[in-house]
Amino acid sequence: MLKYAGILITLLLACFAPEAQTPVFRLRETKDIGDVRLTTVLQDSRGWLWFGARNGLFRFDGQAYHAVQFPESWPAATVSALLEWNGQIWVGFSNGAIGHLPVSSAYATSTDGQSRHAARLLRWTPEEGLPQKNITAFAADSAGGFWIATYGEGLYCLKNKRLYQFNAEEDGLGSDEVYALACDAKGRIWAATDAGVSICSMPVAGKKRVLHLSVADGLPDEIATALLADRHGNIWIGTHEKGVCRYDVTRQKIDFQTRNWPYGTVANLTYFGSRELWIGTEKDGLLRLEPTTGALTPLPETHSLRRARIRHLCKDREGLLWTVTDKGAAYSANVRFGMLELPLSNILSVLSDRRGRIWAGSPEGLFFLENGQPKAVRTRPGIPVPQQVVALWESPENGNIWAGTFDHGVFVVGPSGQILHRLTTSDGLKDNNVLSIAGDERRVLLATFGGVTAVDMPSGECRRLDSLGNGYVYSVFRDSHGRTWFGTDGDGLVLLDKGQFRHFTEVGGQALKTIYSVAEDKRGHIWFSTDKDGLFRYDGRKFHRYSPENHLHHRSGTGLATDGNGQLLVAYDDGLDILNPDRPGHVTFCDPAIGAPFAEVNLNALCRDAQGNVWLGTRQGILRVAAFDEPFLDDPQPGITAVTVYSEAVDFLTQTTFAHDRNYFVFNFTGLWYTNPEAVRYRYRLEGFDPDWKVSKDHIASYPNLPPGRYTFRVQTSEHGNFEQVPEATWAFTVEQPFWTRWWFVLLVLAVGAGLFYAYVKNRERVLKREAQLRRETVESQFEALKSQINPHFLFNSFNTLIAIIEENPKLAVEYVEHLSDFYRSIIAYRERDFISLQEERGLVRSFDFLLKKRYEDGFRLEDRLNGQTGLIMPLALQLLVENAVKHNVISKSRPLTVEIFTEGDDYVVVRNNIQPKIKPEPSTRFGLQSLVHRYRLLGNRPVVVQNDGAYFSVKVPIF
Repeated sequence: MLKYAGILITLLLACFAPEAQTPVFRLRETKDIGDVRLTTVLQDSRGWLWFGARNGLFRFDGQAYHAVQFPESWPAATVSALLEWNGQIWVGFSNGAIGHLPVSSAYATSTDGQSRHAARLLRWTPEEGLPQKNITAFAADSAGGFWIATYGEGLYCLKNKRLYQFNAEEDGLGSDEVYALACDAKGRIWAATDAGVSICSMPVAGKKRVLHLSVADGLPDEIATALLADRHGNIWIGTHEKGVCRYDVTRQKIDFQTRNWPYGTVANLTYFGSRELWIGTEKDGLLRLEPTTGALTPLPETHSLRRARIRHLCKDREGLLWTVTDKGAAYSANVRFGMLELPLSNILSVLSDRRGRIWAGSPEGLFFLENGQPKAVRTRPGIPVPQQVVALWESPENGNIWAGTFDHGVFVVGPSGQILHRLTTSDGLKDNNVLSIAGDERRVLLATFGGVTAVDMPSGECRRLDSLGNGYVYSVFRDSHGRTWFGTDGDGLVLLDKGQFRHFTEVGGQALKTIYSVAEDKRGHIWFSTDKDGLFRYDGRKFHRYSPENHLHHRSGTGLATDGNGQLLVAYDDGLDILNPDRPGHVTFCDPAIGAPFAEVNLNALCRDAQGNVWLGTRQGILRVAAFDEPFLDDPQPGITAVTVYSEAVDFLTQTTFAHDRNYFVFNFTGLWYTNPEAVRYRYRLEGFDPDWKVSKDHIASYPNLPPGRYTFRVQTSEHGNFEQVPEATWAFTVEQPFWTRWWFVLLVLAVGAGLFYAYVKNRERVLKREAQLRRETVESQFEALKSQINPHFLFNSFNTLIAIIEENPKLAVEYVEHLSDFYRSIIAYRERDFISLQEERGLVRSFDFLLKKRYEDGFRLEDRLNGQTGLIMPLALQLLVENAVKHNVISKSRPLTVEIFTEGDDYVVVRNNIQPKIKPEPSTRFGLQSLVHRYRLLGNRPVVVQNDGAYFSVKVPIF
């Protein structure tokens, strides 16, 4: 039976054609934008994917394509080139047109939050004019130059805002038909042409330098069709018929070249680390090249992309490979995962040896892959073909492979694949069921159903480790410190260190029983999986437990391994988790949703190769999980895509301040995660408003009627539900206070109020002071008037005149007394009033005139020409002026004094007298006239006007 099994596996492997570790390619549907044929793809610095198409340009967020608006009258043409340069997305077209738009272009949104279109594409119109031929590629050099490749017009370089042309006829360009561009480590631009590769530079504007690389220089093909600069600045060159080569820029020579190339024209290239190059061809789809070994593998013959014509390739920052075909379809693949398709399924064990070969054990037997070809191990007489191979280990001493089996003991296989010998219970093994193998140059430890057997390498003597008992031991693991760990069935974890055993049977009150697998991370921490209690980490002092509550897939792990990047792989019978030991809560379950094949991983069927890749034996075949030596993002990247205020899109990239009545905000955001966009969850918070975070799957948050204040909108993304140490996008803005509540307005109002109050108080003080002064002036004036009228001279003169009249004309004396009495009565009556009518003042003046005429007879004349004028006047004003005229002038028959009273317009009453000054002026206080002038000034209206022209003395008194 064993003999026939060996013949069967040999026949199966002989008929097997090796295939790539095929990743899962996912078609990215474009049905939502109609019948669109995509042509090229680019990822910008913010993570957005831009797809060029025939007559269109689209930005893709992983779930939907959003069209870019073209300028009016833009000619119909195919997008043929894309590049991010100088903060702009540059777009080249098949008709030579070039457009650009900012990388930070915000999307306008509708009221329902759905994106409508991006910012409009802008025309580029350099003074020198645009090419008229197809734009095939863009590139940027390290000196600030922007390069444009055309098919038919050579190469253009934009330097210091001037456009220069490189062509074959004048500048030595290999050909004017340029397919691709790349920038090397020295900042030079490489151009792939129909006549080899031209290396161009322009260190100073207008100073052109062109070197040429042709077949004579080692180029395998005269026609170069694709270029790629790797991380070291070396150039990979794709050719028309001879495949791919690599030019070492430092050594100035081609140091790698594919041989016997049957796959036609190379259209595009992209790399993943330094160990994997993906090649897009014109007729044979995609190929994967391993530069370290030269292994070149196409996709399987039955794959939908096997015979596709590849237009463009792009590697994104998550490690996905994007492919655009000539039919306008876009595919993505997580090339980190690849299933090696074999004629034998249900791989029970897997091993990578020191020569880079993969060994695999299955129920049917043991085989290994050498140069991509599977080979069965060769047996020898008396030794059966190994079956049910469940454990593999390579001896560090001689490279022999130890294969543990179910029920058939251990087989030792030489590096060439020849079985050397077999160990069973008859040779000292406790049990023929060998589940795990580990060891060093001196001894090998075999974990069996009956405990652990130690095999001494020099002598071959077998000895059972009695301290572990007779129970199952699922795994044996040697750590970096030379310690040995044993995972047992029911007795927990056992450590063998310097000949001493230490048993771990309890963690935090929880019993440790069945341990399936053990691994060590880059920090030296020990990890082990259990049958039902989850995953544990031992840091040398204490244990930490992980379970589905920590986002682990489930509690039972079938195997553990760490890759070259320090990631921990936790295998299950329905897939695997990838856990970052530095972020234990960050766990990614690898299933078809993220581009990983469905895999049922067998118990402890894991190994790591020399490049750090992890190989897993599954029921479906061998799964490779690559550890590329370049960093990729492992979290969705959040971004705020649009902000609307009262349904109006705002330029939130520049505007951060809003009026108090523009306070209804709607935020649109996204988490760019092309690996599995449907898994993205959002956590957002408006600091200054929200008391806590909100978790949602929606891409929108609404905040109506925000009060004035300063706010920061924060949004985080996670694909696994754990929001610890995840990236975050923020936008800070301010809703202004109403102007009537701002400090400056309050201070201004207070200042104005205080000023008005101060002015009111001061004005009131002035009014009160003026009124008091006016009253005082009035009283003093009245007193002076009264005093002047009752002074002895006035009374003496009046009484003398009365005596003379009494003797001569008693009747007239009576009239005189009456007028004198009326005069004094009027003075007493009017002195308490502020104003009297002009008629009342005239009555007083007439009484005074009667008295004066009886005294001076024809020497005094009063001419009253008021003619019925009405109005108000201060009391005693006219009488005072008449009295002053009498007091200060000579009065006689020969020199009569004439006093005139008349009006000037309707504003003034004028008292004027001719000037006849006395030789000896009478003593005077000058109070009367000054008081009159002052009192009218206090009223603030028209002033009293005093005029003296030498002939007449006039006083103009305002009428109210």
